[in-house]
Amino acid sequence: MSNNNRDYSSHIDRRAFLQIAGASGAAALAGCTGGNGAGDGTHISYTNQVPTKIQYNPSNPTSYSQISHYLLFDRFANFNFARGEFQPYLIQDWQFNGDTYELSLRDGVTWEDGDDVTAGDVATQLRIAMLSGGAIAGFTDSIDVADEQTVVLNLTGDVNPQIVEYNVLGQRFMTQKESEFGEYVEMFEENPDQAQSEIQEFAYKDVIANGPFTIADRGNQQILLEKRDEHPDSDNINFDEVAFRYLDGNTAVHNSIGANELDSVYSVFAPPNVVDNFPDHIQMETIPGKTGYSLIPQHDHEHAGDRAVRQAIAHVLDRETIVKNVGDTLKQVPPIPVGIASDDQERWIGEISDSFDDYGVDAQQTDEAAQILREAGYSQDGGTWIDSNGNTVELPVTVPSGWSDWVTATQTIVDQLNDFGFEAQVDSRNFSALNGTTWPNGDFVLSAGGWLPGGGRAAYPYFSLHHMMLEHYRNFTYNYGPANPNRGGSNGDVTVPSRTGSGTMTVNPSDRLSELSETADEELVQEVINEQAWVTNVDLPMIPVMEKQEQTFLATDEWNVPEQGAEISQVRWANSWLIRQGELQYDG
Repeated sequence: MSNNNRDYSSHIDRRAFLQIAGASGAAALAGCTGGNGAGDGTHISYTNQVPTKIQYNPSNPTSYSQISHYLLFDRFANFNFARGEFQPYLIQDWQFNGDTYELSLRDGVTWEDGDDVTAGDVATQLRIAMLSGGAIAGFTDSIDVADEQTVVLNLTGDVNPQIVEYNVLGQRFMTQKESEFGEYVEMFEENPDQAQSEIQEFAYKDVIANGPFTIADRGNQQILLEKRDEHPDSDNINFDEVAFRYLDGNTAVHNSIGANELDSVYSVFAPPNVVDNFPDHIQMETIPGKTGYSLIPQHDHEHAGDRAVRQAIAHVLDRETIVKNVGDTLKQVPPIPVGIASDDQERWIGEISDSFDDYGVDAQQTDEAAQILREAGYSQDGGTWIDSNGNTVELPVTVPSGWSDWVTATQTIVDQLNDFGFEAQVDSRNFSALNGTTWPNGDFVLSAGGWLPGGGRAAYPYFSLHHMMLEHYRNFTYNYGPANPNRGGSNGDVTVPSRTGSGTMTVNPSDRLSELSETADEELVQEVINEQAWVTNVDLPMIPVMEKQEQTFLATDEWNVPEQGAEISQVRWANSWLIRQGELQYDG
């Protein structure tokens, strides 16, 4: 597309920042007039990753794409939070047949090199996930290609069909083309350790796209995508380009929205006072984040690893005040600190919820906290809590420095802990350092961290309980006894008071969650969920504080979008999904 065809009369602010960005060629200016008559406008969105570092191999967690892959590659299926179910997309149909799980592909999807997207491509991606120890390895014996449009997973023994569905379809994009990644399947079969090492180090940047867009250009400040007319949904899209501008941190995004430099933001935290100052044409959509702030204790710490201290902390925290200080329109207070998402607690444990401890949703229950500590051998010296050896209970709280909402929550928590007599302070560190070394090395006492895995899968308690008790997705080494060895645990037993109030119960969370993953018996499913939820409520492997409402922002001055709160927008993420569906149209 020639620069001579561009319309420079609109998008003045966006044009200015694109020039400043120093991008080359087609990326240099916005306000593009479609050379094929498809429509006008470059849709400007955002990423907080340096574009030149973004890579698209999902087996490599380093610099894996944050949002642009939502337009470059077709997802298997899309979870709609309003419906509480997956909507077909690349996978048009899926069928559980007892000992097999069959996937049927959408017809007419092609790679940008002209090849069809086939069952062989899907099988390659799923085989890599299986052979590299992904979740599907737990229930898949082998994967067959029945024909060009059909993939069959041969299942091992009894499985829970809902867990299969979430693990096969959830947040999975068709990125690993057979011709590009098939060699890794062969390598895994011959030398698994070498294959694991090589695929985890492979930074896939020179990609072959199959979505409605392809990479046109990338520089340090933005990545530009250009529409592919060959995609089945390309006729839905009446503009030719999407640019993702690099912005570092929430404040930078807020400023760009306020300056009318962005057409959409897939996700950013913006408190009510900030949103109130956005231009009138900025529409906010929210969806349940199914993730959120918790305190993650270091369980081998002398105090944070003591159940009595953890329970006292939970009683001391006034969760409602914490949420109000952060922004109560964008956060939710979990009714019960338990390993089940807030909106799903009534469905799964509603009938027995009265037996759970809510630890005081909107109050600092200091009397209860003090009683628990004294029964465990703690006492106060001049208003400060000490243990039986005379050591002060010091509880620094580690938090990513750039996450403004989490920093605010942490400051409130520290104030509440100090008021009670613990010695607490904010330990603010750079996210890259936390994610790269601090959390994996277990270098914390209490740390802010997610208590739910996020996305649609967190609506099913198996995944939220697994995340809390066995394996945190952010690589926290928190040394909880029942956790997996790579998180510092030993998959050990845990003994807690019985929920009925008589005696104690000893269970093995790893074994019980395995049972849950291997049964279609609804009665057993409920039994395990009740039991393990109780363990999380009493033992507090993590201490839930608040649950996030994800925010997406859409500009409506030059773009037609569905009305606020529309069902079609209840997805991750609305800006990319609406583009594909023809529900985000240029009208500048």
